[in-house]
Amino acid sequence: MLRKTEFLNPGNYGDDNQTLNTASAARRARYFLAALALTLVATGCSSQKPQPPQTTTPQSAQPQSAAQLQRWEASGKMGVRSPRENGSANLTWLQAGDNYRIHLSGPLGAGATVISGSSAGVSLQRGSDPAVFAANPARLTEQVMGWPLPVAEMFYWVRGLPAPGAVSDQQKNAQGNLQSLQQAGWQLSFGEYTKAGPYTLPTRIKASSNNVAGPVSVTVVIKDWQPK
Repeated sequence: MLRKTEFLNPGNYGDDNQTLNTASAARRARYFLAALALTLVATGCSSQKPQPPQTTTPQSAQPQSAAQLQRWEASGKMGVRSPRENGSANLTWLQAGDNYRIHLSGPLGAGATVISGSSAGVSLQRGSDPAVFAANPARLTEQVMGWPLPVAEMFYWVRGLPAPGAVSDQQKNAQGNLQSLQQAGWQLSFGEYTKAGPYTLPTRIKASSNNVAGPVSVTVVIKDWQPK
């Protein structure tokens, strides 16, 4: 039979308390480590969430010099006053580098007149007549139509630019757009300008000349610019 002194031994209580404290501390440590692990996992997951795609606000086309425009389709009207012919025609001008095709239709074009050219030369076909070829478009149009059309210079003038060569009396407006000049025996004036993509281009050009055959006035009105 056990003696009472064995249950009342204070040494036994000390060992039990130490064991309980150690177990409690171990449990708290496990809870802490588990909570820490969960926190790290949650943080890692949140940091790996895919970010929404960044959107950029589209910017308007930056202005460019008309000299950079080498390909276009322009449509409108052309009017001519000369000793041999007065009238107007619908105009379609296709340009691709050095190659061009100018189509005139209506009274002035006598049904249809097509002027096609490149650096190698120019051809003109009027109505059902055979095409005529030459090296100089102004001389060719004067020969066939009775009035000169300075296509080589108009490649620049139609964009509001002086052609290569001597220029006099050149004037620009407050926006820096060409208003008037004299070049290659022609007096030119430029009317309103319009925005066509990144370009600022004239919508009305009047060219006047006094040659041997008499005074000639050519007015080009562009109603639609389509840079390519």
